[in-house]
Amino acid sequence: MAERGGPLGGRHPRPDAMAKATGSTRYTGDITLPGMLHAAVTVSSEASARVAALDTAPARAVDGVEAVLTAADVPGENTIGVIFPDQPLLVTDRVRMVGDRLALVAARTPEAAWAAARAVRVELEPLPAVHDPVAALEPGAPPVHEGGNLVHTFRVARGEDPQDAPVVVEAEYRIGGQEHAYLEPQACLAVPEGRDRITVFASCQCPFYIQRAVARVLGLPLAAVRVEQAVTGGAFGGKEDYPSEPAACAALLAWHTGRPVRFLYPREHDLQVTTKRHAMVVRHRWGTDRRGRLRFAEVETFVDAGAYVGLSTVVAERANVSAIGPYHVPRVDVRTHVVSTNNLFGGAYRGFGAPQVTVAAEATMDRLAAAVGIAPEEIRRINALHDRRRRTCTGQSLRKPVLVRRCLDEALRLSDAWRPPAGDDGLLRGRGIGLVLYGVNLHHGGQALDRSSAVVILQGDGSVIVRVGLTEMGQGLLASAQTVTAQALGVAPERVQVWQPDTTTVGDSGPTVASRGSHASGLAILDAVRRLRRRLDPVAAALLGCEPSEVELADGNARVAGAPDRSVPMERVAAEMAARRIEAIATGWYRSRTRPFDHETGLGDPYESYAIACHVARVAVDPGLGIVRVEHVAAAHDVGRVIHRHGIEGQIQGGIVQAMGWVLTEALHLDRGRLLNPGFTDYLIPTSADAPEIDIALVEEGQGMGPFGAKGIGEPSFIPAGAAIRNAVCDALGRAIDTTPLLPHVIVDAIGGEHPFSFVLEELPG
Repeated sequence: MAERGGPLGGRHPRPDAMAKATGSTRYTGDITLPGMLHAAVTVSSEASARVAALDTAPARAVDGVEAVLTAADVPGENTIGVIFPDQPLLVTDRVRMVGDRLALVAARTPEAAWAAARAVRVELEPLPAVHDPVAALEPGAPPVHEGGNLVHTFRVARGEDPQDAPVVVEAEYRIGGQEHAYLEPQACLAVPEGRDRITVFASCQCPFYIQRAVARVLGLPLAAVRVEQAVTGGAFGGKEDYPSEPAACAALLAWHTGRPVRFLYPREHDLQVTTKRHAMVVRHRWGTDRRGRLRFAEVETFVDAGAYVGLSTVVAERANVSAIGPYHVPRVDVRTHVVSTNNLFGGAYRGFGAPQVTVAAEATMDRLAAAVGIAPEEIRRINALHDRRRRTCTGQSLRKPVLVRRCLDEALRLSDAWRPPAGDDGLLRGRGIGLVLYGVNLHHGGQALDRSSAVVILQGDGSVIVRVGLTEMGQGLLASAQTVTAQALGVAPERVQVWQPDTTTVGDSGPTVASRGSHASGLAILDAVRRLRRRLDPVAAALLGCEPSEVELADGNARVAGAPDRSVPMERVAAEMAARRIEAIATGWYRSRTRPFDHETGLGDPYESYAIACHVARVAVDPGLGIVRVEHVAAAHDVGRVIHRHGIEGQIQGGIVQAMGWVLTEALHLDRGRLLNPGFTDYLIPTSADAPEIDIALVEEGQGMGPFGAKGIGEPSFIPAGAAIRNAVCDALGRAIDTTPLLPHVIVDAIGGEHPFSFVLEELPG
């Protein structure tokens, strides 16, 4: 199997790029079917209340309405929770968050559907609510669910109390949440075939989650529910578990009406009710010796799960084992509490709990450096894991080489080579460092889902069809799968067509998360190619006059190894297979290895493979206005092997800009559980004009466990950026700020000045 040369690591065009750039791609909102209806939903305006009355008659009277449904109309189970059955599809007696669903409407136009949804008469009796995860654990706090507000506590406990830790710092960090801000809102289309089968097209990250949710709600077997991933216009985690909710709503309406039903969220509704990055409170007590060597680290984290657990326990698992970073610490004591509140419930988001604890860890490293009197980069170099000291906080031994110091040095080199604008502009400038050690597959607790399916079909003309069970959502999976297939079969990338997953054509591959898209799907493709070549190589050998073991595939040909002039085009090999009626289709499968892990102590091997990254950010702060300009970010990434160069660079650039928004401008203004800024006018995401200069170093020395030695990049590109930017702002100000986002008035308050727009800010909600 060819590994050198070929398309691997190249810059060939993404297969989906031209259609998206020209606007010819058809998203769910572009699809119209005969007789199609439009869905809308009536939701709770209270975060905690008893449902005293629900009258749907006014909604039924709206012209164009075809159906109005409540919980009584659910033929199967009225539960939608992805892990725990704590969330109803349609509420019956108690609402726990703003946005809880009370009734569904199907109408001939979107306008009629939403008018009818607003016409439903709802009488709610408010109940006590709690909106802070720390306060939710205090005695007497209003219980969100029966049994109290503590969902679960995760631990990492290792080592004994050190005797030589004279330098100790304590801090509490309040890390804000984040809206996914995908360009395409939640969207799905349900098409019934009587009451026995249904097809759902959905903008999603896991068609298999939707398949299970729809089957459960309708009381159908899994085989009767077909889910095809529609072209997905962004996700970042927000379309992992949440799309099961609108899909189940649309499917229920389609099942009752017998007609196709499309559910396309308006932007304001999407922002108001969908999952967000978890807000967290992180408490630290860390100690070093007088030379800056870490001796112990105590971390207590409160994860605001919101009203329903969703994926919060899985997010907390990753936060729990990521809380120490890529550092050697003799004793660690980490406790991560998952706490119910009456806020919008948290879900998957790029980094999956690691960004929040990384901001805290890297802030504390800066504090310790200042306390000891050494440079921030020096304390990181002293404590970094390396080849002779490669056990993580959970006791897992990393594979060599361990490139923490290499990534740190590369990022510092790129940062030092950059020069800020000349002249005195009155701005305060600072530099910050962020380091991360990231597991690029699912945590041990979710390893049952850590699998992937692939189907490879060689066509009679030598072109190739590929289907994988993981999803393209803009991150470049199609390009990665295309490249891996082309490299493995020795054909040009444009000869490979990769199709979106469909639950009737590929096996359940779990969700496309944890930076495992290229890793898992690529290994499944290679497995399929290996199986295909058991039939292909003997045919090629017969044409070449050699043994099957001598056949190699490269440059669009099958050839004799060591004698490249003895070759035949792949088209001829494929045609010969077809003429001999030899099967030219193969399935492939990947699953991660079984790993030891003790959930009581948090010790063992939570991940199969790790990526390392370091970002160094340079910022300029206007001390009067409190406005931050990120001027430059140097990013060094241990990637194992580059698969698609444009793709990996795009992921790093996008991750940096998205993290910049999270720590600087993207504030979720919540008032008693209601989002007060559900639109891009008031929820401020960075634009292209805000993007900094970015220099990238791709380190290919570490051997990854993905295809051809690759490692994941999607989340490692985000996680260190937020920490680096926060640290750079604090360096510029000469003082620490322990809350995010770092809004202008927060910065001015920290300086001790008066914000010139304070009178406006006082009028803003929240």
